Amino acid sequence: MDARDWTVGSRIEHPVHGPGTVTSVGTDYLGIAFDDSGEVLIRREAFAQQARLPQATEPIQAPRKTLPWPASTFVAEPADTPHYMGSHWDPFVEDSAQIIDRLPEIVPGAMVQTGYGEARKPDWDAPPDWPLGFQLVWPLREQGLALILKPEEQATVMASLFPFFARGSQQTLTLHAVSVWEGGLQAQIEASWGDAEVTFFDTQYLINRVWYQTGKSYDFILTGIAYSANVAERHEWTIDQHPDVVAWLEQNLQEGEQPHAGPTTVSLDGASVFLPVEGWDVDDYSFHAPVKSVTEFQDWLGQDGWRVRATVMRVGEGEGQTDADLDIVITRRAWAGAAPPQVGQDIEGRLWLQGYLWMPEFPKSPRKTRKPR
Repeated sequence: MDARDWTVGSRIEHPVHGPGTVTSVGTDYLGIAFDDSGEVLIRREAFAQQARLPQATEPIQAPRKTLPWPASTFVAEPADTPHYMGSHWDPFVEDSAQIIDRLPEIVPGAMVQTGYGEARKPDWDAPPDWPLGFQLVWPLREQGLALILKPEEQATVMASLFPFFARGSQQTLTLHAVSVWEGGLQAQIEASWGDAEVTFFDTQYLINRVWYQTGKSYDFILTGIAYSANVAERHEWTIDQHPDVVAWLEQNLQEGEQPHAGPTTVSLDGASVFLPVEGWDVDDYSFHAPVKSVTEFQDWLGQDGWRVRATVMRVGEGEGQTDADLDIVITRRAWAGAAPPQVGQDIEGRLWLQGYLWMPEFPKSPRKTRKPR
């Protein structure tokens, strides 16, 4: 359809969103109610460019989920992929060497970590070429440090060392892929959390890896370990709305809503923001979140602090919108402030997102479930 033919009520075909009906025609913007995805405002220029997109000449690869397991789910990342495990100790010590120097006294008192896949087996076996390893934790299975160990002919080698906190928030995620690190003993999980895509470090990968399948839903216990956190600063911006945008908003006013004409003030007060940190690892996030609860903890690897449940995202729209809450553990070393975090405050900072399998998806039937540790 030529731009001159756009009128309210016209039917159009968008190359990405499909068929829809024009609801608003402005100088620079079009309001379009798409049959399958609701009403949006699109720049005329962008619509015209997308309509002229050439057809793909290369064959489209089959979705990963159509491949046989485990290729459908597990992706070996390139050997030179950077990970910054040493930075995970910043909330606890000045230098990670302080932890490593204590290993001779820690290892004798460590215990084998337990998890869902320890005593429960899926309907298939682990491939014979998967590397073997095991995980020790100290001083508790609920919180402390974890060691990933690999047995070899001459000795047992430590593959990784990281802090963990098992008492997080339970969330249902749809798994997309498991990104397996070099050596095959550690991994990050890519999944959908409501409408958002997230990646987190799997703290019990060796225990539960055989359970994972792309496209399946699982209950995970998620925890954010704060690198830094503070009471959120107040952020406000004044925005002059484009006349086409104002006209479209006025057209869609709901009963009781105020007109949108004139400058609009935008504030982050009460907002939930959860974004990857550019240039950091893919499981590192910045957050701005209202606090729902605060629980004090003591002596987690020498640090006292707080387990803060905060709303980092809001899922869905309108009356069906729900809060996506995450437990963020904040050591006193990571907290910038004399007073502890408080319920009702907005906090912000940066965190490392970790989690572990709590329960696979099962058919809907009466079943007893354990409570998270």
